[in-house]
Amino acid sequence: MNFLEMRTEFDRINRSIDDDTFTEYRDKWLNEAWVKFSEMATFPSLKRNVTIDAVADQAEYLLPYDYGGTEVSIDYSGSSTKSRLDPIPQEVLALQYERRSDNMGRVEYYDWCKPIGSDLRVPADCVITNNSATVLCAGAVAADLDQWVRFDPFIDAASDTQNPGDYGYLITAITAGVSWTLDRAYRGPSSDAVNLATGRVRPAEQQQFIVYGNPSEAKTDAFSVDYYARPRVLYNDTDVPEYPSMGIAIVYMAISIGYDFISHFDIGKVWFGRAMSRSEALRRRRNHAQALITDLTVGSVSGRQVGSRGIFTKGGGSRRY
Repeated sequence: MNFLEMRTEFDRINRSIDDDTFTEYRDKWLNEAWVKFSEMATFPSLKRNVTIDAVADQAEYLLPYDYGGTEVSIDYSGSSTKSRLDPIPQEVLALQYERRSDNMGRVEYYDWCKPIGSDLRVPADCVITNNSATVLCAGAVAADLDQWVRFDPFIDAASDTQNPGDYGYLITAITAGVSWTLDRAYRGPSSDAVNLATGRVRPAEQQQFIVYGNPSEAKTDAFSVDYYARPRVLYNDTDVPEYPSMGIAIVYMAISIGYDFISHFDIGKVWFGRAMSRSEALRRRRNHAQALITDLTVGSVSGRQVGSRGIFTKGGGSRRY
């Protein structure tokens, strides 16, 4: 379901509401609804992987800017071993880990850390174009490569404030003094050569994680991070959420947000329930498909795992319990 269909369905429901506020905030609420769903559950289509270089004696590392607050796993490849890091609160680690001298230098644990706290650079001469991955920027420098960038609100030719939102884009190529190439097309209002936008390279709010037992040497792609990303902003009619089947559920959730906004909480709960019902039906269907996979032969043909409750028995058979 694309954004046009979602907008159309929202407007169809809104005809019975007849509230101008709902029309004004429609796109905002649709995007808020999709973000809300992504925070309530994990969607396979939002799962991402990124590799990060290790630096000798450095403990803090940047997570991707589109990090949605849920990591799946962090693996670390040392000089000769690869291991999955365990999450551990800093307070526990201070008592149980750092006082053991034999653990020093071994990277085994991680925890969330503070945001980076300051922008790397703030070039104010950006021309951003909707549906284009090319950003003209006379202030582009080689150091911007592989950094994330987001764009501040700007004033357009009609003296109106346009907001590109807080979604970040990864810079994958640079022509110094000319342009950046983003990892995907920018979605949002366009600026121009007169009404320029400001880009924030490696934004100050980019989240970090901290590891304990600092790496003893620099190594390329030492960390492998699986995480769930924030949904991309929906802006154009042809834009589709990362999980297209969620379209109707997103519309219902947006209507719920609207009713909460005008303080009609009881009606908002009704639409929230409808949204959750649609979402739950999709979740059950996906889980059913995943459960069927466990009926396939796993490993040796002498044993067969049946469903999620099968176990292997002596002699290669299987039984239910």
